[in-house]
Amino acid sequence: MSTLLNVREIARPEAPSLSFGRALALFAGLVVVGFEGLMIRAELARSRRQLAELDDRMLRDIGLDRGKARYEATKGFFG
Repeated sequence: MSTLLNVREIARPEAPSLSFGRALALFAGLVVVGFEGLMIRAELARSRRQLAELDDRMLRDIGLDRGKARYEATKGFFG
């Protein structure tokens, strides 16, 4: 065998295989990322509801006025 042929065979990249275990791990990762995204959105929605319940004095303490608080509180789940 020639040296050039050996180099070509060694340097040839193999196609990545997608085994069942690898596919399952990828799917599980996607589920976890999706669940984390939903949990973050739920926490934001909860925080916005709490913001709507603050009085003017508390809003001033955190540097917001009633209009900004109302705007933030009316954002939707994915807003």
